[in-house]
Amino acid sequence: CFRVTLQHLQHHGNPRLHVAGAAAINAPVHPPPSLLGRGRDGVRRKVERRRFGESLSLWFGRRARALSVSKCDDGSSDGTVQWLAQAYPDPRVRVLKNARKKGPAGARNTGILAATGDWVALLDSDDIFLPHHLSTCLDVLKQHPEVGLVYGRALYEQNGVPVDYMGPNFDRKLALAGTSHVTADYIVFDDDYFSHLLQFGCYFNLSTVVMRTQHAKNLMNEELRIAEDYEFWVRLSRITRFACLKKPQIRYLIHEQNISFEAAKSAADNAPQLIKAYRIMLAYPSLDGRQIGFIKAHLADVLFDWGYRCRQRRQIQEAIDKHWQSLRYGKVVQNLQALLKLLVLIVLPVNRGSP
Repeated sequence: CFRVTLQHLQHHGNPRLHVAGAAAINAPVHPPPSLLGRGRDGVRRKVERRRFGESLSLWFGRRARALSVSKCDDGSSDGTVQWLAQAYPDPRVRVLKNARKKGPAGARNTGILAATGDWVALLDSDDIFLPHHLSTCLDVLKQHPEVGLVYGRALYEQNGVPVDYMGPNFDRKLALAGTSHVTADYIVFDDDYFSHLLQFGCYFNLSTVVMRTQHAKNLMNEELRIAEDYEFWVRLSRITRFACLKKPQIRYLIHEQNISFEAAKSAADNAPQLIKAYRIMLAYPSLDGRQIGFIKAHLADVLFDWGYRCRQRRQIQEAIDKHWQSLRYGKVVQNLQALLKLLVLIVLPVNRGSP
């Protein structure tokens, strides 16, 4: 993986503005089917570099005297370091290198720790900032000192075609969040947004986020490969207010190899990492009963689904274990029904298709 940090210093002697983005330059990008075939990996890299280059060139062009870029090499082996050196031979571009491959959270943390300004933004390599994104986010942060993090909507694309991937889900969950200030352009949430995130999960894209550096330096949990951003947002929402911009802030490319959208390759799928994330949250101090209930409900769902996938694969003993664990957290009726079906399969081990 290869991560990048963008650093911007404001003009005219105003306070320093640091915009740090993490871009996984070596993360695989799935181009449109017409581009696939021989040399697919090379095409992926070209598409990904072009998209990242669009964002970088935009900010070099707009803030040529004010922008610096820190790049974190997190085990890249596809020539990306050399490409960046050739494409952007600029003294404002610097390379950071992790001593070992640390994954998405670790690479972003390296970039965050290098931030010296007042604000940090994140940018993954399959995303593109829209031109107004950073300035709009900073306007909200400047107007609302109680707000530590701003996010917004994303325009999703698949195979070069716009799709309404998160729109309805985003709107539904957003409408259920408590607010303290609402304008035509943005929403500031109340101080119980922590509970809202626990209940409804993460429904906004990482690359839409701009946050104050003091909060960013709480850092992501490097033990997590999945949901590392969600756990980070939940943790930050305990110490600062969040705000949401109503206009789209980025373009996001959906492809089969986004880590969050990887197809299940085993019964476990991403469940172990999700369970680890929820157990980390369950260990937060001073949770009330309602908040504990939200986390346990998620654990029950993840373990139930894991057990169901085991049943589909006729992994009976593992399915029993997962449904029994799920039962400890919730979904009592569903888990008892599942365990009864498994008992029938043990007593009458006849192949009758799907359980």
